[in-house]
Amino acid sequence: MSVLDKDIHQKAKAIRYCISNGILPYLEVIVENVREISDIKTVITDLDVLGVEFSRRGTIKRTLFDCKTVNKMSAINRSFWASGIMSFTGCSESYVILSKKASEAHRVSAKTLNVHLFQEQDFDSYAASANINFLDNHSYYHDINNWIAYYKIFENSSQNIKDIGEFINNKLPVEEDFAKALRELVGVIRANRGELDPSKEKHMAIYCSFILSFIFVMTPISAQLADVHETDCSQAKYEKILRYYVWGGRESYVQRRKLKNAIQVASGNKEGELELPGWEDFVQVSRSFIDAPSELRSSLLPCRGLSLRYVSEQKQLMDQDLTKRLTASNRTKQFLMAASSYIYKATGLPKDFHTNLISEISDLDHDED
Repeated sequence: MSVLDKDIHQKAKAIRYCISNGILPYLEVIVENVREISDIKTVITDLDVLGVEFSRRGTIKRTLFDCKTVNKMSAINRSFWASGIMSFTGCSESYVILSKKASEAHRVSAKTLNVHLFQEQDFDSYAASANINFLDNHSYYHDINNWIAYYKIFENSSQNIKDIGEFINNKLPVEEDFAKALRELVGVIRANRGELDPSKEKHMAIYCSFILSFIFVMTPISAQLADVHETDCSQAKYEKILRYYVWGGRESYVQRRKLKNAIQVASGNKEGELELPGWEDFVQVSRSFIDAPSELRSSLLPCRGLSLRYVSEQKQLMDQDLTKRLTASNRTKQFLMAASSYIYKATGLPKDFHTNLISEISDLDHDED
């Protein structure tokens, strides 16, 4: 991906559409096979832009944006492709942005598949009518070069950091099992923590993406836990529910615990519970989230903005936009700091990551004053 990408300007418009409508965008998401059964890793395709949004109840909606300046197939055939990849990746609708206008009949037929065919100029008009903020250029999100700089971090780094990027930028956005994603996220960070240095701006951008990813998986998890949580629930009962949930249910938890304890005994260690790293902190942060589960989603875009800010030329108007997003909900900064506190402790990352993030948020507040 580069500024010379033939479809880059269309992708920028798709990102702007997402941001203006409160949708979290991911750029060039690699779609992998369900299982890799050969020695050589292969992929199916990539999604130009994938938009993800959560409802107040924590349900997820994914939107595919397919950008094609060079049409190698007819518009309706492009719609059939989009419909198939939507089904495979759990998307509910798709916008196909074309250089040439599709026929009226093709556009009508495509809509039966929840695929919307737009010539680029028509998409601009549609996006502006959907939300006038589409025309706003004063934010870190709207400069495609900021996104390119962020993704270049992973392309131009060690294999360990490439592995981090593969998970948080490709696997996570299409994951359906959020408890599994939570366990894998913590594991990926712990496995690669030695590669990250809080004194480097690029690594701070990655750290912000860790916080984003944690809140991403905890948004639907918190909504489901809030539905079963009782106000008089004891700490012990809540922890039992949380353990079962995190490990995929009681049966899965018991089996995994038996396996872990068998290894512990064989190694001369004591048996114990199966817990997520930093368990006590996780219990605390999860309870704070279920106090206002519908507010968690409001932290996603500000967190992405903080990540992009680390790889961007900082400007006053862009900082003002980011500050507004951080203060739009009185829970946003609280959630970001709680998530950050858990992540650095549970994964063994240097505390300076957490300290730097708090400092950045404070600096934005100071600039606003």
